[in-house]
Amino acid sequence: MKTLTNDVRSFALLAAALAIALCLGPIAQAGTVNGCAAAAGGPTPTNTVFPIDCTGSAPGTLLADMVSDFSYSTTAGVNSGFIESAVYMDNGTLDFYYQVTNNPTSSTALARLTANDFANFDTDAGYRTDGGPGLPGTSFVDSDLAPVTADSNAQGSVVGFSFYPPTNPNPEIGPGDVSDVLVISTDATNYAAGNVSIIDGGTDTVASFQPITLATVPEPATLGLLGFGLIALTALWRRVRR
Repeated sequence: MKTLTNDVRSFALLAAALAIALCLGPIAQAGTVNGCAAAAGGPTPTNTVFPIDCTGSAPGTLLADMVSDFSYSTTAGVNSGFIESAVYMDNGTLDFYYQVTNNPTSSTALARLTANDFANFDTDAGYRTDGGPGLPGTSFVDSDLAPVTADSNAQGSVVGFSFYPPTNPNPEIGPGDVSDVLVISTDATNYAAGNVSIIDGGTDTVASFQPITLATVPEPATLGLLGFGLIALTALWRRVRR
């Protein structure tokens, strides 16, 4: 009887140890914001910052790129153009890049771009003027039309770039204009399909990218420990039954 009690106790201890080992498995979902805009210090939820100039800094490794057309109606007529989006891995974390092209036939200038979903991630905002030579592998182009401010909503999910209040010589993205390349540096390490919106007297939302957090996946060593534990538990259970 004493041997049986000891075996049951050993069974319980081994099960508890396996549970702790699995709980301590690696998560590694986010790191530190360390992209080209890391010195911006935000935006954090509800706050507005001045984006920093990242021109000339190494962008990292290009992971994905896409171009999405937009078109929407305003009281003045139709605005149309396209937004190029890209994702870079920079020092272990992700940067999200955007450039807005306003078609020459558009009725009005474009005042604002917003991107989501950045909730639960740290973000810093910047811009680049060297779209052509500085970002090979994309169709980004050089420009000299920088955003005035960057901001985040209360949930931290939407990060926006504004091209107002007026600054000289051209405060907004007028018909035929192209914005600087806008940069959101994050502490994310994974990404998925997302959305970006263009706003001025109307709005259109098109495909882009967003950061995501993946579910915890055990490392091979953790899986090996689990397999060994299951074998030991099976053997111990058979001994208890005898």
